[in-house]
Amino acid sequence: MAPIDDAKQGLSGIGRVDLRGIEPSSRGWEEARAAVAASMEALGAVLVVQDALSPDLRRALFGRAMPELFALPLDVKRSLVSGHINGYVGPRPSAPSYESVRAWETTNGGAVRNVGDVLWPHGGNPAFWYEVFTTSCSFSFLICLLTHASCCPAFGLLLCSGTVSAFATNMLGLQRKVGTMVLESLGVGQGSLGSHLGSLSYSVRLSHYGVSEAGGGMLMKSHRDPTVLSVVVQHDVEGLEVQAQDGSWLAVAPQPDTVAVLAGELLAVVTNGRVPACVHRVSAPSRRERLSAQFVSTPKDGFTVRPVDELVDADHPPRYNPCDFEGYIRFRYAGEGRKLSDPLEAFCGVAKGP
Repeated sequence: MAPIDDAKQGLSGIGRVDLRGIEPSSRGWEEARAAVAASMEALGAVLVVQDALSPDLRRALFGRAMPELFALPLDVKRSLVSGHINGYVGPRPSAPSYESVRAWETTNGGAVRNVGDVLWPHGGNPAFWYEVFTTSCSFSFLICLLTHASCCPAFGLLLCSGTVSAFATNMLGLQRKVGTMVLESLGVGQGSLGSHLGSLSYSVRLSHYGVSEAGGGMLMKSHRDPTVLSVVVQHDVEGLEVQAQDGSWLAVAPQPDTVAVLAGELLAVVTNGRVPACVHRVSAPSRRERLSAQFVSTPKDGFTVRPVDELVDADHPPRYNPCDFEGYIRFRYAGEGRKLSDPLEAFCGVAKGP
């Protein structure tokens, strides 16, 4: 597959690239890589046509699992809070209609199982386990599911579906593919690329936006994510908007075969500023509830984020000091960073001369 011909980039729109069947060293890789990189370097965002989410899985995720999750009592959802960006996030002044749940380390079966145990201690929602956490396809996680099969026989049926491993492999592979394309296009060697990919942890955030009382306006104000990359899967209701270089806003229409991949602040650090963190927001153009699912990468515990060596030289001096992820999260959400328009720059940006 080649990049879609009618894709617009730069100031006028977000690049849309078909990555179905595209693999490293295959025909079309270099062309697709160039298109992905051009859009990411311009806006910190690219639209990717993919086959990671089958129609059946999409219907089950947005049609049953997520509605049942967000219909749970508030005290149950609040029991998931375990940090500034983990667990349950409820409505707040900057996003009064927004709530979300993050399942941390979705490639680690134990962590995923713990979230399920809190929400459904008796295995009451097997669909949630399947549709949301199928990224956990390790042997240990399958053993966890089998262990719970006695209290919920439906687990046995769920394990029979080949969609489990397909969703896990393709969604994780899709994000890694985009990250690889971006770094390769900038001249990062395979050694540094492998080290970067090996330093990442993954999670799923499920988001629900209620109907805006005003019947319009913003569901979430403009912001940048404290992540490396986010794959955003929208349901039927529009709302995601990406800011262009000229300050205008580009609407991202929900399409079943297309996801939005957004660069986070930490990718800006990794690329020494060559890829900007995507500025985006969520509008409320219609009086309907909105659901979205994000597959997110952040550094593993103990890893410090810094610019890749190949991207720092005399022509490209370092723009960021090494960034301690946990320290940055505390600064951004519980410290002075809450008051700043660019907390990343304040936390680890290299001071510019007079």
